[in-house]
Amino acid sequence: MARSQLSVDSLPNEIIIQVLSSFPTRSLLPLAAVCRRFYGLVGRVHYARLVEASKLQDHEMILECYHPSEKVSTPSLFCEYLGTDGLTEAGDVANLGELHGLYARFRPFHGDEVYGPRSRWPAGMVSEEVDELNARPPSHEVYLDFGELFSQLCTVTNLVKVGPRNGLFSSFANVTDSVIRVWRDWLKQAAQAAGAQQRANLGMDDPSILWTDSSKTVGLRFRVVEDKCVPAPVLFGRDEEPSVSYSLEYQELLVRANWLLLSFETSEAQQVSHAGKAVVIASM
Repeated sequence: MARSQLSVDSLPNEIIIQVLSSFPTRSLLPLAAVCRRFYGLVGRVHYARLVEASKLQDHEMILECYHPSEKVSTPSLFCEYLGTDGLTEAGDVANLGELHGLYARFRPFHGDEVYGPRSRWPAGMVSEEVDELNARPPSHEVYLDFGELFSQLCTVTNLVKVGPRNGLFSSFANVTDSVIRVWRDWLKQAAQAAGAQQRANLGMDDPSILWTDSSKTVGLRFRVVEDKCVPAPVLFGRDEEPSVSYSLEYQELLVRANWLLLSFETSEAQQVSHAGKAVVIASM
């Protein structure tokens, strides 16, 4: 009986895609280097996963951003998903390089826990306070003493899956945990740019974005407003910078789409391995 000459090359795309779909993303992407055909098929599988992850089914993004001395007093921010620019236009024929450059955009806003301590007031007053706070973007105050070159922001983002009850999460995946240096020069330039009438769309090169790492995995876009009411010191050297204060208004949270997908898969894996359990997350 003649030996069969069947090989991977003889298999139809549908079968190979079915096999590739069984690999987690971290194991799938390296297979794109096997050959040109695999590169295209891996790209199709990866694109379908990016689309699925962008739906964030039962998941929420939570942002913690605070000065190291204000961790206890700074509330967490929930993030509304705004979309992934270029994902629909890319289609399943997009190459992996194009997909790597896509970012998911979120709008930070105050969560319900911000209003918890005020429950002793009438419900109508609480509702008015909630509406008033939701009408303006959350902000962070940065103060630099004279001669101080920078401040710091601890930035933690988690993708969580909502549990059976309010305040419980059945799984969570850390997206980033880093410290950002906010330099005096950046604050000055960002405040001047925010006050300009027109501003060019620079995409991910926008100087108003503070990135958490050199790979530009996660970034925060701020609108910076200088507080002109800070009194200048009576005596300071010619080369010393005076005290300044700025308000950083949160505009958007940017997360690389590939990283969001990996975090989504991590959260889903936790859900399977810890079925029937829940996690309580609270600020300490």
